[in-house]
Amino acid sequence: MYAPSLLDPAAESLKLADFTGATQIAREARTLLGERFSSVTFMYVLMRAYEVEYTAARDASRWHEFHGGPRALSDADLEKLLAPWLDR
Repeated sequence: MYAPSLLDPAAESLKLADFTGATQIAREARTLLGERFSSVTFMYVLMRAYEVEYTAARDASRWHEFHGGPRALSDADLEKLLAPWLDR
């Protein structure tokens, strides 16, 4: 795991930006974090930037662009899951 000081700037950038949805946020997080981007770091920046609850952030970490598998979330699933925090 990375130190918060390496991840907080990405969370702050996401928080201040004007994005239209969870998929766009996830892709921007990947750009901002670069080689540090993973399901765990994505969870962290979601919780810091948007106050997403741990269980929802954990579920969001199953987004299909992290890895495949039968439990992977589609873009639509990610949008629906994170909507309560992003629509504020």
